Amino acid sequence: MLLNLLKLKIKEINIFLNRNYIFKIFFIRLLILIGVGTFVLFIIKNNRELKYMVQHAQFIYVFYKIIMYSSFSILKTLGYDAYFFYSETIYKYGVYAIGINGFRSIYMGISCIGMTLMGVFIALIVSFPGKLKHKLWVIPSGLIIIQLLNILRVCTLTLLDYYGFEHTFNEYNFLGILKFNHHDLFNLFIYIVIFGMFVFYINKFGEKILLELE
Repeated sequence: MLLNLLKLKIKEINIFLNRNYIFKIFFIRLLILIGVGTFVLFIIKNNRELKYMVQHAQFIYVFYKIIMYSSFSILKTLGYDAYFFYSETIYKYGVYAIGINGFRSIYMGISCIGMTLMGVFIALIVSFPGKLKHKLWVIPSGLIIIQLLNILRVCTLTLLDYYGFEHTFNEYNFLGILKFNHHDLFNLFIYIVIFGMFVFYINKFGEKILLELE
């Protein structure tokens, strides 16, 4: 029974894709990009030397520093006695950290700067059929929005710690089943934002794309 239901669903999806070839193109491109991205990440994670090179790449650290320093600058502008520094002892590799004098510092690992999130957004926009000129402004705009929210996250965590909400950094139990922390909550929020930006892109250019492909 389940097998028949699965076959029926697959048939329905196939009919939908045949009638909506624009989405068929989109899904094929997206699957290819996901496959390539997954393969590259697998190679990096399973090669110590390559993983070290990526984690310590100069352009990543510059990008990382911009995020943390921007967060620090916002706190200073808001009137907080904030500090900013680089440390090789806080974590297993060198990290930038910020804080407010008299309170512990907040640092962010390389894995938290949003590379995966940005990759997902780029993959969605690149995969969907459309003119290059539109993608050339939609993609940078989306990446800027993602990083502005990342900066806001760092500022928020620093202020939460300053005002005594230390539990923000611990894991929460949800119905005794799911465990999540601020990292998971942020990712969930950003994925919702990414989906919203993708829907905006489709709504704004989808009709034009259909006319161009006809």
